[in-house]
Amino acid sequence: MPLVMSENIRRSGRHAELAFMTVVTALLLALVAGETSRGPSGLPEMLIYAFTAGFGLEFVSASWRGRWRPRGGERQLQR
Repeated sequence: MPLVMSENIRRSGRHAELAFMTVVTALLLALVAGETSRGPSGLPEMLIYAFTAGFGLEFVSASWRGRWRPRGGERQLQR
């Protein structure tokens, strides 16, 4: 029973991590959109926010795809 509980806690932590990173990435994308209205004066901030959001998008994408991979070291044959 403790092993099952431990796996459930680990799974909940991964869900929480993905949710947090998704929210932060969405906020960064909103900041990028907000900076575009400032024109050329908002370019430095926009570049920083966009660069950071890119890392967030990559993390969320990799985490999401990782949820559908088989667990336990099982590999499927690729043809």
